[in-house]
Amino acid sequence: MAVTTPSGKGPITHVVFDMDGLLLDTEGFYTQVQEQILARYNKTFDWSLKAKMMGRKAIEAARVFVQETGISDSLSAEDFLVQREDMLLNLFPTAELMPGASRLVRHLHAKGVPIAVATGYLLTISFYPYIGLTFGGPVDPEKVLVFEDAPSGVLAGKNAGMSVVMVPDPRLDSSHHENADQVLSSLTDFKPEEWGLPPFEDA
Repeated sequence: MAVTTPSGKGPITHVVFDMDGLLLDTEGFYTQVQEQILARYNKTFDWSLKAKMMGRKAIEAARVFVQETGISDSLSAEDFLVQREDMLLNLFPTAELMPGASRLVRHLHAKGVPIAVATGYLLTISFYPYIGLTFGGPVDPEKVLVFEDAPSGVLAGKNAGMSVVMVPDPRLDSSHHENADQVLSSLTDFKPEEWGLPPFEDA
């Protein structure tokens, strides 16, 4: 995947990170578990379905899952979530940081850049307009940079007037990249100075 040049407004003063699939390598767990659940019904899980589910509230993603796969008569969205969460609990403790995550977060913290971390159910259009509550005071959305891997999270950030760097899974179709201000293959490719943030000292 090519690294695109940022088209955001900058300079950035505040940063928001998604967690699943962006800071923590957990998206593979969701895929693994959902494949196992569908196998019970002789169904398969593909990335077109995953793209529709990514970044949504849990119950919304669950409804998409059971409806799109045609198993809603056999498994409710609520029961699907119960089964999935039970299986995920065994996998989450083994999650590792995504490449470049530790370096970037530590760097921003050391430089005094306010940081917020949100999970998928928070990264919605209803969350971003109230971002000031997260940082403890009013924040100009044009000064906020969001890091996301999910198309819905990218769109939510953009709709709230923020700039968004997308770090998508390479299996996600590139048509889902179009709303992002910048698309990176990995957080290791991020250059803070392009957004008016302090540069890495070890660059």
